[in-house]
Amino acid sequence: MTEFAMVGALAMLVVCQLIGEIVVHGLHLPIPGPVLGLLLLVAWFAWRGGPTQTMGTTADVILSNLSLLFVPAAVGIVQHGQRFLTQGPAIVTALFASSILTIAVTAYAFLWADRRFGGKGAAPAAPASHDPFDTDTNGGAGGAS
Repeated sequence: MTEFAMVGALAMLVVCQLIGEIVVHGLHLPIPGPVLGLLLLVAWFAWRGGPTQTMGTTADVILSNLSLLFVPAAVGIVQHGQRFLTQGPAIVTALFASSILTIAVTAYAFLWADRRFGGKGAAPAAPASHDPFDTDTNGGAGGAS
């Protein structure tokens, strides 16, 4: 892949984010601009039949370097070390509580959406010997297909 193609993919990501920011600020919407930009990008991919190979490779490169985004957070902790020492327990408690609450709300929202939009109702109970993670075509009886 050429660097020029990667620049085009990065430009597409930034343009979607910019459009999202402009729409959110222009219409005073209560959502972050990057979230709306991501929705626009997903809609674009849905219309075009999915992301291009270049976009996929660019996203992989970005994700492989994602840990660099945590460097400013670490610098902030070092820079505000005294505050972290005095308010650290409250910060850690708030982080853990909000994480647990987020996971619980997400799980309940998924269950509600599955019941509401799944259209199949409650699934029948599976036999005790059935392994839901078994991808064999013979129903999990083991052996090669």
